[in-house]
Parts: sequence; C-alpha cells; structure tokens
Amino acid sequence: MNVQIITSSYPADPNDPSGTAGLFIRQFALELAAAGHSVVVQPAAKKKVYIPDPGISLVPAPWKGGDQELASINLMSPRNWWIISLFFIQGARNTLVINRSYSVERTLCMWAVPSGIFGLIGKLIGNIPYDIWALGSDIWKIRKIPLIGKAVLRLVIKNADRVFADGMELCQEVKKITGVPCEILYSSRIIPLPKEKMFLPCSQNIYHLLFVGRYHINKGPDLLIRAVSCLSPKERNSIHVHMYGLGPMENELRMLVAEMRLGNWIEINGPIEAQQLSNCLDSVSFLVIPSRIESIPVVFSDALQIGTPVVSMPVGDLGPLINEFGCGIVADEVTAQAFAYALVKAIKSDRKTFQTGVKNAFEKFGIESTVKRWLDTGDPLIQDHS
Repeated sequence: MNVQIITSSYPADPNDPSGTAGLFIRQFALELAAAGHSVVVQPAAKKKVYIPDPGISLVPAPWKGGDQELASINLMSPRNWWIISLFFIQGARNTLVINRSYSVERTLCMWAVPSGIFGLIGKLIGNIPYDIWALGSDIWKIRKIPLIGKAVLRLVIKNADRVFADGMELCQEVKKITGVPCEILYSSRIIPLPKEKMFLPCSQNIYHLLFVGRYHINKGPDLLIRAVSCLSPKERNSIHVHMYGLGPMENELRMLVAEMRLGNWIEINGPIEAQQLSNCLDSVSFLVIPSRIESIPVVFSDALQIGTPVVSMPVGDLGPLINEFGCGIVADEVTAQAFAYALVKAIKSDRKTFQTGVKNAFEKFGIESTVKRWLDTGDPLIQDHS
C-alpha cells in the first residue's frame, strides 16, 4: 500500500530532539516501511534540512513561520495569520502533488489540524481515503477558536474514514465534539538502550526527577517549579529536577526559578535526543508529568520502556493507567501543592517497588502492535457519520 503521512511534527533526522511526538511518527513510518509499504511523509518545512530514512520519502510543505511550532503560534498576531493562511494554501497544493506523484492509496493525518484539512482536500479532489489521529493539544486548542474552531474539527473528522486517539478520555472528547466514534491507538516508539548513567547522586538521599516536554502552559512546567517551592527545605535538599524541552514559556520558567531562588534544585535545559533521554530515564528516580491537560504523552511509554516509574497529575488517562498498574504515583488534584505532596510520597518510596507495575503497563504499548492494529483495521471503522 502507498501511504501518505501528513504531520506538523516530524524530526529532521534520527538525532533531532525537537519533539517526542515527531519521533513517534518517524518510528511509525519506519515500521510501515519495514512491513513492505511505500511511505511518503509531508511535514512542515521549518528551518531545518530533512534527511529521510531509507524507505521513506519526505516532501515538506512550505512553512514561513521559521522554527515556531504551529501548535504554539500566537493567533493574536496578524502576521501569524498570514503565515498560517499561506501554509494552508501551499500545503494543500503540496498534498495534491504528492497524491499524484506517489499514487497514494491512503492518507494518515497526524493530527486533526492542520493535517486533517490537507487530508480532506485530498479526498475531495483525488478521492483518497484519509484517517485522523487526534492529538490532545490540537483538539483542545482548535476547539477554543471562536466561531470556527469546533466547526473545523467537525468538518475534518466527520469526513475522515477512520478516527483514532491515544487515550480513552481523548476519544470521548472527540466523539463529544463531532459525534464521530474514535478508536484508541497508543502512541509509543523504540528508544535506544541506556549506555551510561547521566546523574549520580551526591549522597544516597538525592532523588533525581526528570521532566521532558514542551515548555507550554498545558504541560505544566511552571506547576512543577511551584511544587518544588512548596517543599520543606529538607525535602527540597533531597531532590534535583532536570527539565528538557522547547517552547514559548522557556524564558518565563527561567525567571520563575530565579525569582523563587530554586537554581540549586532545578535546571532548565533545551531539547533532549533519544540516547540521552534513555540514559536519563535509566538514571533518575522518577519521570514527572505535571500537565494541566493531557492525553498520554509519548514520554510516558518511553519511561515504561526503560523501567522508570512516573509521578503525574491526575489528567487524561494517566491517572487510571498509573493506578491500575501501580507504575507510579498520581497527585490528588492539578495544583502545585498536590504535586508537591505526590513528589514527597515518591521520594519516600523505593523505585524498585514499581518495577512489576511498570513492566505490566508497558505491555499495553509498543509501536509494532500500534502499526499492526492500524493496518488490520483497513476497512473504514466509521460507516455513518450522520
């Protein structure tokens, strides 16, 4: 089968650490190619040179927004609206060229917007079926756009042949907004085996905690910083927080750390590449997910793969999953104080007590089974969207 993947998230090369979602999509494409399918990926052409993997073609859509992420672009700027409009016009043209040049038989849109719009155009003009894989952040952001947000989501999702999301709560949200059934496909990837310990405790009482994600309000990096400020001096002296990511809040987070005088306990870094992430996960005591709103981030399954327990806010499917398998600790509510209490509970625990739960939870994930399920549901899951 000739498959087209349309996405606003894709790494420039195997070592590009700019986003875990993009690295998952790359892994998905590689698995499809390994199964004998022809794969062409249409990412956004940011200020980077895309180097394709063997068996995968890359045809970027023109993007005048530089290194800005579409998901984080400021919609209040008139210039940004021009950038977005141009992206949709040129992206639609790019989609149609790919459809003809590569004899595309099915399109997988990652995510609902903007990719779903391009998939819809391909279906209307070229009669090419398309699937939507919904991402929490694009669903939650697009639906808030006055007048047109929910209408756009309904348009692209109601016309899709199949609709997926990586968590039950997100599936329910998609159906609530659009009336369309949504199937679960878990997102994950294969990361390298750890090669070395990244962090060595200064003493047996130091617990290293890892945050990996976008520096965006939804991901709650500020809540993590405020949670550390809620700890007692003794508790604070027993932890060290390592933060890795990119996003619009980075400068704000650095100022918050300085303002709260937490520089001895929190370090803010740029993006992290896969091998370094694997090394970090193997070294830290816990991965922390302080999100305000979330489905199931790819870094969650990364942690399970390496055997690292998780401390999370009670958002999306994370709370039920963690509690079901005993693979970590869940805060009681989405507040800095509650997350601080969860951190204290974590550092008073032994990572080894979560090993069985982490192993059992990871059995629900795995890129091979995800790709197989997408291929096995070859006939449209949705027969009637009325």
